[in-house]
Amino acid sequence: MIKGATWSNAVAFMVASTNLVFEIFIVIVSLLGWAFFGGEVIGGLFFIILSAILISRFFPVKVKEEAQQHLTAPETKKSDDPHAHHRMEKSCCHHNMKMDDVKESSGFLTNLKTASGHYYMDVTMVGKDILIGLVVSAILMVLVPDAFWKGLFLSGNSTMPQFLVLSWNAIVGIFIAIIAFVCSVGNIVLAALLWQGGISFGGVIAFILSDLVTIPMLMVFRKYYGNKTMWYLLIILLASIFATSLFLDYSFAALHWIPQAHTGVMQMTGRHFSWNYQTWLNLFFIPLSLAYFYWGKRGMK
Repeated sequence: MIKGATWSNAVAFMVASTNLVFEIFIVIVSLLGWAFFGGEVIGGLFFIILSAILISRFFPVKVKEEAQQHLTAPETKKSDDPHAHHRMEKSCCHHNMKMDDVKESSGFLTNLKTASGHYYMDVTMVGKDILIGLVVSAILMVLVPDAFWKGLFLSGNSTMPQFLVLSWNAIVGIFIAIIAFVCSVGNIVLAALLWQGGISFGGVIAFILSDLVTIPMLMVFRKYYGNKTMWYLLIILLASIFATSLFLDYSFAALHWIPQAHTGVMQMTGRHFSWNYQTWLNLFFIPLSLAYFYWGKRGMK
């Protein structure tokens, strides 16, 4: 924002940097499957477009000006962003790359090699986040019975209109993300638990996208932009996430892309190996990911 970006651009950057990154795709595919990978990508892009439209239409000019003044105030210079450590380590990764790589002319291969260093750092960092997510999910699996989840998500409820059930699932997914925030990668484990518990497909994506409206992030918004901006961003982002959830539920259902069974890696009974599109995608991307990881590791030396 200080450099002159619009609010729509800033929100697009926030969504892309937290939800459209390679490492989160790997965890989603591993724990939830390829259908959710498609939902995350398509939903993330839909979320960006919708939030940009809402910001351009409903974000008051006066509030933007107040936020800009608040942003340039001396007391807002210090970062309290809960994701700041992530960006700091990525920056360190960049400076630790070989000097001859930095001096090379900027080209596709050079940029790809630099990105591999960031990817290596990201993968080494997400292990801690995933561990936290596993601990939280394991506790919930033990303490919370399946009947509670099914009742909460109205699983199998045929008396209520589908729109109300899907809407409720989106709201619950957003609410759980706000009060049980782990991180943009670690919460995928909890998302897998919610899916196993019976939440809707769109509800899972709503839960994942809601890491932008958690209490720590809202405090960051308030610190940098002020109270009014925080509330406007919260309302716009919540509306965008909610609409994205319903869009994915109806569009993926029409295309028959929603998995029929609410299962995941935490419930493997009855699943057998078979040659299908998921197998071929795994055979392609797993070796590619490993090669890219070790390429980045070698570049750090």
